[in-house]
Amino acid sequence: MRVRRGLVSAIALLALAPSATAAHRTLAVQATPTEGAAPLTVTFTAPTPVNWDFGDGSFGSGQKVEHTYGAGRWIVTWTNGGDLGAVSITAHGIELTGPTRVRYRHRATFRGQLIPAEGSVTVQISDGDSALRTTSKADGSFAVRARILRGGGWTAATDLVSSQAHDLAVIPQLRTGLLGSGARDSRFVFAASLRPRGAGEIDVQIHRGDNVLVDRTFDSPLRIGLDTRRLTTYVIRAQVRPNEGFTSAVHVLRAHVVLPRLAFGASGITVAQLGSRLRALHYATPFTTTFDSRLLDSVYAFEKVQGLPRTGRVDAAFWRRLADPRLAVPRYANPGDHIEIDKPHQVLYVVRGSRVALIIPVSTAGIAGRFTPTGRFAIYRKVLGFDPSPLGTLFDPMYFTDGYAIHGNPSVPPYPASHGCVRVPMWIAPYLYATNPYGETVYVY
Repeated sequence: MRVRRGLVSAIALLALAPSATAAHRTLAVQATPTEGAAPLTVTFTAPTPVNWDFGDGSFGSGQKVEHTYGAGRWIVTWTNGGDLGAVSITAHGIELTGPTRVRYRHRATFRGQLIPAEGSVTVQISDGDSALRTTSKADGSFAVRARILRGGGWTAATDLVSSQAHDLAVIPQLRTGLLGSGARDSRFVFAASLRPRGAGEIDVQIHRGDNVLVDRTFDSPLRIGLDTRRLTTYVIRAQVRPNEGFTSAVHVLRAHVVLPRLAFGASGITVAQLGSRLRALHYATPFTTTFDSRLLDSVYAFEKVQGLPRTGRVDAAFWRRLADPRLAVPRYANPGDHIEIDKPHQVLYVVRGSRVALIIPVSTAGIAGRFTPTGRFAIYRKVLGFDPSPLGTLFDPMYFTDGYAIHGNPSVPPYPASHGCVRVPMWIAPYLYATNPYGETVYVY
């Protein structure tokens, strides 16, 4: 604590209230000082030796004594036979609390207390460079919010006293990212930066399998090119080596070098590789080197099952998920051979031996007032080719309850759009018709 103004010695006399005897006399003593910043050392001097009650639970005796007070307001009394007296001592203190760690540019709330409590006192909270002002409440409490830009010690001060420093460390803003799609033979760069610039340096390690390719410390900002001549995955660890007043921060990234972005109309060996991988995961996929409407159906089915956005584009996120996919599992095990319509994912599972053998995109009821019934059903009627109905012509329909059927349709969007039937792509409908007999169990959920 430190005092902001000079302390004045004073002779303070307080007459005790008359007691049962009027023979008591007020004994004058000198107390120097009577007010100041805690810890406050006061010297008491009396004309003759007296007994002292310092008011804070401590006692003493003598003609001249010293006593050190913590923050608060204290009443000192003394006696010598029939002589007595009292004086008030005020030791000012201020407490400051707050978080010990705050993210860069985030706000921190500092709270404090004036001791003894005093209201409407101006309090300044400062880190040495910037300062904020507030006013204490009637109970002596105060609070202030500050945007934190650097670490260091914060203090609260009035005209009389200042608090001990409250140390606050800043968590720097470590930014990391990958520039580029990660497609094979394309530009792929790891980038990192640190804010504020003086927060420290960045330790970077880059692993490819068991090999350590980079292990260095860099200034901010930095960029490191990644080799994309082969399909691989890099594990990148960036850690802040902090300067004083800041803490460390760690980011771990996986950078996948993948096959290039594909969309409708693309062609080539990569399209064939995409189809091969989808077929291996049991998605209904044609053998083709052209990204046609049939392959688009397969891509939609994969996106639906994996919870990816239904864009119909094979981008970096698609390739990453294709390398580590969620495997479809049937909801029902019996009978071992059956069909499942998964309405939330808008796909059809052909189940054989209680395992998913084929995954096909579908479109169930999506027109207002229409629904696709749920439950356990069985195929009771099949019509080869086109079957006219009041709601349109159905291709290779397999009816499983009332007028609801699994049937081919030229339009199978990646969302519910039918009157209630289960639409499947035209090119896969004949296969479903040929491989699912009368009585085949159909679960719809």
